[in-house]
Amino acid sequence: MSMNSIAFVGDIHGNSDALRGLMTVIEDSSIDQTVFLGDYINKGRDSAGVIEFLFEESKRLPLVLLKGNHEKVLLEALDTGNLAHFLKIGGARTIQSYLRGPVGPDVLFEFESRIPETHVEFVRRMSDRFEHADVVASHVPLSGVDGRYRVSAHISVGALPLIDSYSARIDTGCGSLADGRLTAFLWPSLSYFQVDASGTPIQI
Repeated sequence: MSMNSIAFVGDIHGNSDALRGLMTVIEDSSIDQTVFLGDYINKGRDSAGVIEFLFEESKRLPLVLLKGNHEKVLLEALDTGNLAHFLKIGGARTIQSYLRGPVGPDVLFEFESRIPETHVEFVRRMSDRFEHADVVASHVPLSGVDGRYRVSAHISVGALPLIDSYSARIDTGCGSLADGRLTAFLWPSLSYFQVDASGTPIQI
């Protein structure tokens, strides 16, 4: 196994440019597996593009995709027919990215008719947690995990990830902030790389 055998990727929030840029860097590196920590959708302008890109990439690369809270709320909205919570956390931009035009009076019906079933099932199949011999990852920070290294996202920590000898928190504002960065944390080297909102690598 190479030194940087696993890359963990933080919140994307609808920024497909950052995602594509980061994946280019990952593919040019000696990474054996990439684990995405969730929150692919909402807030940013191209949630549909992010899901489509990950759906296609997962057919050819060893990707692990975890559910974030935004994906869970999306599934709840579709299952219950109640969009209120989804809209409250930035879902309007996800709906717009699938409709690609004006939204009519029956938002739920239009959204359900435009979001591909393949995307919905793709999100449904996502796991809540990634477990490895020495490291465990989840969207929301875990507590009470047995001595293994913990990787999480969910809570924006600023421009740089918070990395110590026990854990890494890697939501650096991608899609949520105009200058938000997308971070990949590398295990077991405890290093990282980032791209800016346009997908351009940031020199660290």
